[in-house]
Amino acid sequence: MNKRQIPFLFIIFVVCLSACSGNQDTIDDPGPILTTQPTDVPSTTPEPTLTFTPAPTFTPSVTPIVILDPEPIEVNFITEDGVELEGLYYPAAENPAPLIILVHWARGDMTEWEQIAFWLQDRGLLVRSPDYNNSWKSSDWFPDYKSEEPLGVLVFTMRDCQGGCQTYSPAGWLLDIEAVMLKAALLQGVDKDRIITAGTSIGADGALYGCTWMNQVGIGSCKGSFSLSPASLLTLPYDELANQLIGKEPPLPVYCLFGLRDDASVETCSDIAGLIPVDYGYIENHGFELIQPGQSNDPLVLLNEFINISLTGVGE
Repeated sequence: MNKRQIPFLFIIFVVCLSACSGNQDTIDDPGPILTTQPTDVPSTTPEPTLTFTPAPTFTPSVTPIVILDPEPIEVNFITEDGVELEGLYYPAAENPAPLIILVHWARGDMTEWEQIAFWLQDRGLLVRSPDYNNSWKSSDWFPDYKSEEPLGVLVFTMRDCQGGCQTYSPAGWLLDIEAVMLKAALLQGVDKDRIITAGTSIGADGALYGCTWMNQVGIGSCKGSFSLSPASLLTLPYDELANQLIGKEPPLPVYCLFGLRDDASVETCSDIAGLIPVDYGYIENHGFELIQPGQSNDPLVLLNEFINISLTGVGE
């Protein structure tokens, strides 16, 4: 090949290359790309319904009120120094109900109170019958008991006093009194904030002590005390104990019954401001012996009066 042919061949190469480029296929613009959106198809499953269950209503259980049968119930309790004592509880016809604690004298035990306990309980167990030896056990003459409300009764025998006290044990008897007051506050059917006491001779001193002791220690509330022939026989001054009740606002009732020939009781029941003293004239009767029929100031009528006064809001 001579040198003149080289430019000519180069021109032919360029023309062929341009022709090939012009014949290339062109790709048409496909236009906008369509995207298919999913169509919501109604579900055949129903949507869940929200329901709200109310919380259960709490109804507290109600303990049924039990009215105990009228028959006396034997009770036992232990004193602070470990002596076991026996008593009888005469339940009231209502629950809860006030209670009277009756304390015996040195010549007997809790059985001295039996007829009076049935009379005060007033639930149909009193059989009115004469006792020709002891007027306080001869219920055929007892007055009608006029109750403002049902009343429970508790009696007990102090240490070494079964059938009558064999020893003089004032310190031990004070512990017995404390123990019976505690027992009374725990008895079924008793309103521990409406307790009263009554007693004869050493029992009169003990009953008053028990009432003040209960109020001091706060195991319940004693609303008054009824004394037949007290004489500070448990070594504690009767007047100081009485003043603890009388000094309340309003005052709590303290009755003091005595015969004018019972010198110790005359001295005990005298000169105490606010005390309710009742003398039975020039008789030597002491303790239970004051409970006789036909007296103008019937001791049982006065006991009935004391109960009603003590338990109608006095001391609240």
